Amino acid sequence: MMGERIFLLGERGLHLLFDAATILAAFGEDPGMLREAVVAHRHELEAVLGEIACSDDAATAKTLIAALPPELRHVLVHLYFEILESRLRRRGASVH
Repeated sequence: MMGERIFLLGERGLHLLFDAATILAAFGEDPGMLREAVVAHRHELEAVLGEIACSDDAATAKTLIAALPPELRHVLVHLYFEILESRLRRRGASVH
C-alpha cells in the first residue's frame, strides 16, 4: 500500500509528498486558521485523503495535494507529521 511506504520513508526523514517550502509554510500557519480550514473543508479533505490512500505512487499523491489551496495543503502537512510522530512514538523511536 502506497500510504504505508510513504510513512516508512517519512520515518527515515524522506518526506515525498511535500517540499521543504510547503512544510516550512505549514508550520508557520496559525493553528486556529488551520482548524477553521478543517471544519470548512472537511469533506474535500476526506475525499483527497481517500484518493491519496488509493493512489499507486507518490507522484499522483503530490499532484492531488498540489491542486489544493495552500491552507488545505498545510492541514495535510500537519496531519502527515502527526501520524508520523505517533508511529515513531509507538515504536519508541526519537522524533526528528
